[in-house]
Amino acid sequence: MQTFRLHTLSLTVFSTLLLTACGGGNSSNATTEKQVQKPEVKQGVKSLKTGTLLEPATAFKTLTAEQIKQASEEIEKNAAGAIGAPKCGVSVQYMHYDTLDAKGQPTDATGAVFVPTGNDPSCQGDRPVVLHAHGTAVQQNFNFAEVGNKTNEAGLRATSMANIFAGQGFIVIAPNYAGYDKSKLNYHPYLNADQQSREMGDALKAGREVLAKLSNTKVKDNGKLFLTGYSQGGHVALATARYFEKIKEPVTAIMPMSGPYAMEAFGDVVFGGNVMLGGTIFAPLMARSYQEQFGNIYQKPSDIFASSNADDVVGMLPTRLDLQKDLIQKGKLPLLALFQNHTGNAELDAVSPANPKFGFGFDKANYLISTPFRVKYLADMKANPDWAIQYFTDIQNGRASSIVPLVASKPEHGLRKALKENDLRSFLPQAPTVLCGGNQDPTVFFDVNTTLTHGIWKGLRGKTPGYQFGMIDMDISNQATRQRDVYATHGLVTVSDNALKTQAAAMQLAFSQDIGALAKNTVAFAMKNGKTEEQAKQLAAQAVAAKYHSTLAPYCMATARTFFQQF
Repeated sequence: MQTFRLHTLSLTVFSTLLLTACGGGNSSNATTEKQVQKPEVKQGVKSLKTGTLLEPATAFKTLTAEQIKQASEEIEKNAAGAIGAPKCGVSVQYMHYDTLDAKGQPTDATGAVFVPTGNDPSCQGDRPVVLHAHGTAVQQNFNFAEVGNKTNEAGLRATSMANIFAGQGFIVIAPNYAGYDKSKLNYHPYLNADQQSREMGDALKAGREVLAKLSNTKVKDNGKLFLTGYSQGGHVALATARYFEKIKEPVTAIMPMSGPYAMEAFGDVVFGGNVMLGGTIFAPLMARSYQEQFGNIYQKPSDIFASSNADDVVGMLPTRLDLQKDLIQKGKLPLLALFQNHTGNAELDAVSPANPKFGFGFDKANYLISTPFRVKYLADMKANPDWAIQYFTDIQNGRASSIVPLVASKPEHGLRKALKENDLRSFLPQAPTVLCGGNQDPTVFFDVNTTLTHGIWKGLRGKTPGYQFGMIDMDISNQATRQRDVYATHGLVTVSDNALKTQAAAMQLAFSQDIGALAKNTVAFAMKNGKTEEQAKQLAAQAVAAKYHSTLAPYCMATARTFFQQF
């Protein structure tokens, strides 16, 4: 078996070293070109051939402001108080539109439009639009129109958006994505920057058609467009900003949240032994998506998946089955273990895991990714390094480094090629953009995605004067030991910056209190049931890790609302 030497980085190392040497951006992906000809006529999404309603939109449900408030308090008990009560009710419109798949072939998708209702002045008249991209979904019946429905996977997220945005007078347009709900596509183009951004354009076009045809509303689109999304949706939102610049669709401001922007570096960190929570869910979605996009991820499913049912894993998600009962408990999908440990290869075993805290992502027998596939991936990491990894390796080993942490120039491994093509770290939007996340997120690592991207943007700013951007770390619970910025902006108007900073500080405190209460309550419950203090603390850490990513979302969302209200 081929041997290789890996320089692996824990999350602690990433947070310690970022990001002093990003002063010299040299990305060809940055939007820095000046117009030397007459400005092109803005076409926008109205010029798209897709994004047409396939049937009349239907009034799915109507909720009063009080009903939204009650639903929010049920699903986000701690966050609801910090976020504030809605002023508006919402009329939920369900839409079905045409779009394109990963290969540019016709398909369809569905989505929801939240229209504010009520007598408050902020619920009537000309209102701004928030185009929202949701995070990873497992259930195929995911439907963002299901506000208040706790039995649908979209229910919690949709209720939160209704409360935070529609409840304050924003029109919300949210696609379910191709491959979900009643879409005829038999896979989802997961983290495919091109397809998903095009579909967001189709959803915006269709959503505006829905609004134009509503006869019983006092609300109209005022032309302001805000982009946001969480987790997978953070990546989609940033990709959409890039696509909208290409088609000349004006965007007012953007807040991507907890997204995997630096896809190649993130993949390298994970394959290098730092496994994220949820990896066994993300991998099947990504493998099928990138196989459809590029066709070179595997020749047969067993090339990438180790399990005896590899053929089934490829098409397993999204599913109409119960994830726990029908897939995990029946052994069709590992719960947490992405990779094999105790392989017999000393160098591979040294990074399986790279740090004991990632031990949950490894197992000797019941793991998801083929070990030969991982070996080939790691060999390509060595031969064709992502410069973010190389930069941090130099610093970790005490060497001065002038490397700018950009993507590998010529990766050869199929998956690394796909990750590079979908990597967004060097795209700095023209519209004001603020990234939000939490530095201890075990699902989408903050420093290798948000801090890295923000640092590269700072380097690009010299070539793009006048650009406005920033970064918010919502987690201040470890600020004393981490000693890194939890709020940084560049170029924002002072009044807007002050309002955003004030809201961010309030949400940072509320989020830290939220996860602190979860840890405290878990310790108390565990010790009451006979656990030692050390065991109770371990259980508390596990509880916080399991809920961190989802708990963070409403605090970033509420901060995005304040950001958007400045325009």
